[in-house]
Formats: sequence, C-alpha cells, structure tokens
Amino acid sequence: MKENSESRGFKVLGKRVLVVAVENMAATKQEIGSEPRKKGGIPGEGIARCTFEDKILTSDIVFLRAWTQVEISCFFNPLTTALQPHEQTWQGMKTVAELRKEHNLPIPVNKGSLYKPIERKLRKFNPLVIPKSLQAALPFASKPKEIPSSRRLLLESRRVVFMERHEREVHKLIQHYQLLRKAKLEKRKHKDAEKRRVLAAERVNKQQVSRKRQS
Repeated sequence: MKENSESRGFKVLGKRVLVVAVENMAATKQEIGSEPRKKGGIPGEGIARCTFEDKILTSDIVFLRAWTQVEISCFFNPLTTALQPHEQTWQGMKTVAELRKEHNLPIPVNKGSLYKPIERKLRKFNPLVIPKSLQAALPFASKPKEIPSSRRLLLESRRVVFMERHEREVHKLIQHYQLLRKAKLEKRKHKDAEKRRVLAAERVNKQQVSRKRQS
C-alpha cells in the first residue's frame, strides 16, 4: 500500500536536498498505523536525503512515497473442470479485456496519469554589480570593461573624405571587378538551377519507366 507525504526542503546541497515531512503524517499514522521509524524500531520524525536531476529550491514541495505491508485475505475456489468428460467444454468468467472487445468499449483514460510537457520558465539572473570602492582595489584585468555606447557621433564618422585621382581610379576598378564577379555568380546560379531541373525531370522519367515495367 502506498502513501503520499508532502515535504519541504530543509537544506539544499546542489542537486541533493535534505527534506523533512510536514503534512499528512499524522493522518497517515491514524488511518493505517504507519509512521517513520529508525532501523532499531524507534518511531519519530526523520530527515531524508534525496537526489534530483536538476537543482531545486527550498520553496519547492517534494512528495515522498512510503510503502506499508498489507495482509491479503486468501481466496480459494475449487474447479472440477478436470473431472468433466472430454466432450464437454468449460469456459470461465470473461475478463475485462474480452468484455470490452465484445461490446467495443474503449479503455478508460485517466487524464491525470498522462505525461504532460514540462514547461520551465527561463531563469533571469541579475547582472553583477561591483561597488566603485571595490573596483578601485581590483587589478585592471578583473575590472569590468563594459563601456556604455555613446549616441554622439565621432568627428571621424562625420568628416567628408575626398579621394585623389589615383584613389578614384583604384576605387572605380574595384567596383568594376565586383560587378563582373556578381554577374558571373548570377550566371552560375541560373546554370546550376537549370541543371537541377533537367536532372529532376530525368529522375521522374526513370521512375515512371520502372513502374510500367513492374506493372
């Protein structure tokens, strides 16, 4: 027999946590006479060490499952089928699966037992803030290098640049080469697309011929 006990974290050690039961323990003890015990049989509250796949917080609720021994009553039903003649046939009680199959009944589904996608909220950590008094004592390699971007444009970015005659000729030649390269790439792109189209048509024709031969 299984019992649930709602517990809370006592101390978190990475992915391991020490938990202690806080609810449902008194009711469980009164209903089925089960309570935490030590190895020597001394009853009392205890702390359990649990390991999880991910880190948890002390505010998380942990559900502990305990098991208790239940005595099952013995049931005996004698069958005399072995004493019957061979001409007679015997059929026992139909199972639930056979009854559902005959009456075309679906298997009941408990929505609470279905797996649901786990949606975890993205944890957002606050940026590290170092006091100015501590920044002054830190070495240069450990000081924060975050410099706020200035909205004012620098003088070099606003200055107009006039090229000389030789620079204009070089710039014009580079633009001409870039234009030729762009045209060459565009031509190659169209050629590859046409080649792929022809290959696709040939593949379709081969498939049709093979299907006709098989039929």
